[in-house]
Amino acid sequence: MMNQTNDTKGMKNTNETGGGVSRMLEFCRDNKMVIGIGILAIILLIVIIKFTGGGGKGSDGETVPEANTEALTPESPRAPVGAFEQDAYPQINELINNYYTAYAQGKNKKLAKLAEPISDAEKSYISAFSDYVGKYKNITCHTKKGLDESSYIVSVCMEIKFKGIKTTAPGMETFYVRTRDDGSLYIDNLYGQFNSKINGKLYGQVESGTNEFEVDANVTSFIEAFNQQEDVIALQTQVQQAYEAALAADAELKTMVESTIPDAMTVWASDQVAAVKKAEEEKAAAEEAAKKAAEDEAAKQAEAEKNAAELASAVAVYAIDNVNVRADASETAEIIGKLSTGTKTTRLEEKDGWSRINYSEGTQGYVKSEFLSTEAPTEQPSENQDAPAASSAGFAEGTVITIKESVNVRKSMGEDAEKIATAFAGETVTVIMSYAEGWTKVTYGDKTGFIKTELLK
Repeated sequence: MMNQTNDTKGMKNTNETGGGVSRMLEFCRDNKMVIGIGILAIILLIVIIKFTGGGGKGSDGETVPEANTEALTPESPRAPVGAFEQDAYPQINELINNYYTAYAQGKNKKLAKLAEPISDAEKSYISAFSDYVGKYKNITCHTKKGLDESSYIVSVCMEIKFKGIKTTAPGMETFYVRTRDDGSLYIDNLYGQFNSKINGKLYGQVESGTNEFEVDANVTSFIEAFNQQEDVIALQTQVQQAYEAALAADAELKTMVESTIPDAMTVWASDQVAAVKKAEEEKAAAEEAAKKAAEDEAAKQAEAEKNAAELASAVAVYAIDNVNVRADASETAEIIGKLSTGTKTTRLEEKDGWSRINYSEGTQGYVKSEFLSTEAPTEQPSENQDAPAASSAGFAEGTVITIKESVNVRKSMGEDAEKIATAFAGETVTVIMSYAEGWTKVTYGDKTGFIKTELLK
């Protein structure tokens, strides 16, 4: 767990020997449209710093009780300002030991009580990395005061015992520790190794400066200055030398930290990228669907408003002659029906000598305006005036009836029955039989069907 000063060196060592690193960088290049190369390089850097660096002496890393809320006081008088105090604060040692115990076990809920905040990305990383860690041993805390009397900056030296590996790997990590209102301590994780590398957001529009968490520039500058102090650099150098000696002495440890874990973290990082890409695609698809739905609803509303306006301004008109109804305002357009003399219809719009009418069952068509009049025609004797009158039961067989308004001829009795033709006003039908159900069977041209009796009277 090298701190920021030694990150570059850790990156160099791993690039030279770790196969996972080259694959990570290749993955970065292939996926630069999803996230920047720099972001995945940062992920890799985090992987490196989490298990590179040196060691020290101190606690054996066993589970210790939760931190209490007693006032924080050093066991010995404070050294001059700027000097390290090693294991001088019991509460700090307790906090750090609890942190590493939970970290090794991948217990994110417990970690969230010790270090704030922990992002979902870091929780995922901890779960993946802890699969390889047995425990953290020989933890020592080298502490200096922070920006105020209730905060501390702690350089922690430890040894990492990886599962299945005999030799421990020395390491070092720096924490910024704060005091809660109740007197208990916690790690301000904004300035931990994970978040300090990506300023609070693992993936996203880094160029735009959007961050999940907001850091304090004063604290950031304080930590940067801390890392330049001679005693800090000396401690880092000591840890780094011990780390390199451990790797030189144990080939299995070297393989673990330079190949096995980087390879595993490469897979983890690619999974994170895939998850982010999927989430972005799902979000984009949802936004597109919502946009289309809004557009469709707006179009539907506009059409409804248009129809309402047309109906409000519509006028009743009558055909003054037998005239064709066409699909468009043109004499060459398809003929979709006919209006017989005297047929009443509704004109929705008049333009360029053509009237758009509500023709039949919502179907619209066009008729030349010169064949329409707003005045109802005078009553004309019908062709069936001498025909037998309809009885209460209907019409007599053989009665020829002139249609007054267009009616549907259906295959059987019932308004839901199949429509086989439309008899237009002015045309005639011949009665075959009227039925008590209110329907009359007729012949219309070469077709035989049924028309509601009341429409023939």
